[in-house]
Amino acid sequence: MKRKMVLIVGGYGTVGRQIAQILHDRHPELDITLGGRSPDKAAPFESERVQTIVVDNNAEDPLLYAGDNVNLIINSVNDLQDRLLISAVKRKIPLIDLTRWTELFQQSVTKLENTHLHSPVVLSSGWMAGTASLFAMLHSTSLQNVVVNIHALYSLKDKAGPDSTAYMDRMTIPFHISEPEGKRLVLPMTDPVKVQFPNGYTTKCYRLDTPDHVTLLKAGNIDSASFRISFDSKVATSMLVGMVKSGIWKMISGERFRSLRQGLLYNPGNGSAHHMLIHLKGRDQNGKWIERKITISDPLGQTHLTALGAAVQAEKLLRIPEAKPLAPGIYFPEDLPDTRIDTSAISNFFKQYGVLISH
Repeated sequence: MKRKMVLIVGGYGTVGRQIAQILHDRHPELDITLGGRSPDKAAPFESERVQTIVVDNNAEDPLLYAGDNVNLIINSVNDLQDRLLISAVKRKIPLIDLTRWTELFQQSVTKLENTHLHSPVVLSSGWMAGTASLFAMLHSTSLQNVVVNIHALYSLKDKAGPDSTAYMDRMTIPFHISEPEGKRLVLPMTDPVKVQFPNGYTTKCYRLDTPDHVTLLKAGNIDSASFRISFDSKVATSMLVGMVKSGIWKMISGERFRSLRQGLLYNPGNGSAHHMLIHLKGRDQNGKWIERKITISDPLGQTHLTALGAAVQAEKLLRIPEAKPLAPGIYFPEDLPDTRIDTSAISNFFKQYGVLISH
């Protein structure tokens, strides 16, 4: 691989530093720049190929100090005003973004659709940097009229950065899901489904709004996509469901009560496994209904699986020859597989880092 430079914005953070380590170890010719708001912060690991610069997504031009030799940007912190996104687009630098909840994600897509793009923009903000929707797509390509149900078991003891709590501010906002009968407005933490996860833990999972609802429907064979979540504490899950249903959570919404909300559900620990169950139902080529279940477990937790979800997207972009670049445009996590990186290569990538996948 010709020597390249990757800028990881939020590279000091829990997810960013793991992305950096994965790409650093896989690509000996790769230089890595870690961007953050703290100019004097040391890199999380020692290497002659790693440097740090100031990147502030709240600045008018976050890439002011990035230089001219960046080949790829991976963003792992909130970009609420799309300033980093626009800065990357103007500089014609490919970008992978992991940070957008559905409303912001859709706003960004609309903005990009009205912009002339010169490079690929990968909006990989689905669950675990799009890992859930990616595997849902990989296992549904041979089916039609597919209904996708993604279930995640969120560990309250896992490592997590502060941006991981953004979903807590969406708990009282209704959102649309698409079903074979049409679109329907639903509320977070409703419509429970009982699920047994790969570790044997059985619990009820509740609706949550994620970009997986939007991106999976862009595949012509998928009619419906739903995402549900539960915490690995039944007490915490029941508490949140009760607070949302009673209106208490809405009463403590807003900036004034942010620390209170975080105190209830954001107390990161030293690490814990993350588990997902993906249930697919669709028609095969003979019109017969087929059901498939895919389980994904990462013993190293949510942040590790998110880092892998970002790194596998980067892997494709880094290996594309300059003579045959990826066409400019908007890409989603499930657009990853092609002739350069097929289903087997994607699964093996995750398995190489200890992720357990069965179907």
